This record gives sequence, structure tokens and C-alpha cells, in this order.
Amino acid sequence: MGGSFVMLCVRCRATEAGPDSVRCELCDAAERLDGRTHLGGRRRVPVPGSAVLRSPVALGWATAGLFALVGLTDLVSAGLDLWTAGFVDRVAGGDWAAQDDWADSESVTSWVTRFWALAYPGSIVVFLVWFRRTRVNAEVFDPYGHTMLRGWAIGGWFVPVVSLWFPRRIASETWYASVSPADRRGPLLLNLWWGTFLLDNAVSQTVSRALDRAEELDEIARAYRYVAYSELFSVVHAVIAVLFVLALTRRQDVRAHQPWPPAASGPLPEVPDAPAPEKV
Repeated sequence: MGGSFVMLCVRCRATEAGPDSVRCELCDAAERLDGRTHLGGRRRVPVPGSAVLRSPVALGWATAGLFALVGLTDLVSAGLDLWTAGFVDRVAGGDWAAQDDWADSESVTSWVTRFWALAYPGSIVVFLVWFRRTRVNAEVFDPYGHTMLRGWAIGGWFVPVVSLWFPRRIASETWYASVSPADRRGPLLLNLWWGTFLLDNAVSQTVSRALDRAEELDEIARAYRYVAYSELFSVVHAVIAVLFVLALTRRQDVRAHQPWPPAASGPLPEVPDAPAPEKV
């Protein structure tokens, strides 16, 4: 007695796949509309291993809170650096009594710096845990929507040169896999987050070197002002980072509760290269 087989769409896992595709007609149409069939010319491949859906909400809020705390610390540091620049200008103008105020400013700045040195690494650790979790969740939502192994979700931040674009690619693929095909909003927030991140790092390193090289009082005052402006930009980046983290967290939480496409609640079943016929 003959038999027939039915292969479910590897994206929604709810509808029969087309005869020449691993996706149903609706998912194929969504792929063509949003231009992600090959993810920038790179063919999509199923992610090896299993992926388990876990809520990113608690980690997302923790990450956003720590980023906000770091941003607040940068804001206070910017004010202190502008204050210090004023003291240096007064000393350069012959007001040597300002040296005592300058010393007080340096003492307060050192305490703020110590607090930042605790908050910033903590925010990075929590962010990396959140970033990897959202990537794994994205594999559940769309196992064919990725071009890199999940290990790069953390390793990509620490490898020289590739750290300039690997994390952004992973974030982009996670972003798109975490929204339904009906959602046509582009990744403007993601691009702002990544652009300000790169610019913030470049500017911070530049002004830090300028402060280290400053020798004359007027050079020191000017360098402190540059550092303050850099810290104000860091505040802007922190705000955008908070918005990005909360947006992606919310998208994954909504996607997990959507009736279509249904989110998996456990390990992904393996997708065979060629479907086997059912036994009857």
C-alpha cells in the first residue's frame, strides 16, 4: 500500500511546506517581502544543536537598569569634569586659591570613577547573558534565520576587528527573527544603538589620549571639557541602548505569546535534509 508524506514549514511549523520549498506559501511570501530570503546574500542554514525558549524579560530589565545606572554615572562625571575644567582655568588665570577646590573635585571624581568601575563591568556581564539568551530564543522563532553560530553572540565582542560588525549582524538576525512577518518596522533603533556604540568608543579613546598628553594648564582645561562632552555622548548612547534592549525584549515576549507563528517551548526538532515517507 502506498503512502504519502507531509513536511511542515520549518518557520511556522503549522502549515504544510510547498512542494519546492521548506516553508509554506505564507512564510515564503513574508521572506520575499522583507528581503531576508538569503540574509544579505548569505544562504540561510538551520542552526545546529537545540534551542530552548526562555523568557528574556527579567534579564532585559536588569540590563536596561544597569545601562541607565552607567548613563547616570557618566552624566555626573561630565558635570564634575566641567567643574574641574573651570578650576584649571582659574588657576591658569592666577587664582591659586582655586587649587583647594580643584583637589576637592578630584576627590569626588575618584569616588564616582570607582562606582562606575563596578557598575560598567556588571552591566556588560548581564548584557552578554541577555544577548545570548535573545539569540537562542531567535533560533526557536526562526531556525533558518541565522548565518553564524550562537557562540559568536559572546565571542564576537572580544575578537579584534570582527567585533566591529559580528555583534551587529547577530543582533540584526535576532531582531528580525523576533518579530512576526506582519511587522514591517525597520531596525532604526538597532542601527542607532550600534552606530552610537562604535562612535562612543572611538570618541572616548580619543579624548582619553588627549587628556593624557595634556601638559599646559590651558591644554588640561580643554581636555577636561572634551572628556565631559564625550561623557555626555555616552549618556545619549546609554539611553538608546536602554531603548534597544527593552524593545527587543518586548518583541520576543510578544512573539512568544503570539498564536502565529507559534513559538516552540522546548528543544527544536531536527529538520531532515530530505523528508522520509510516512509508514502506513
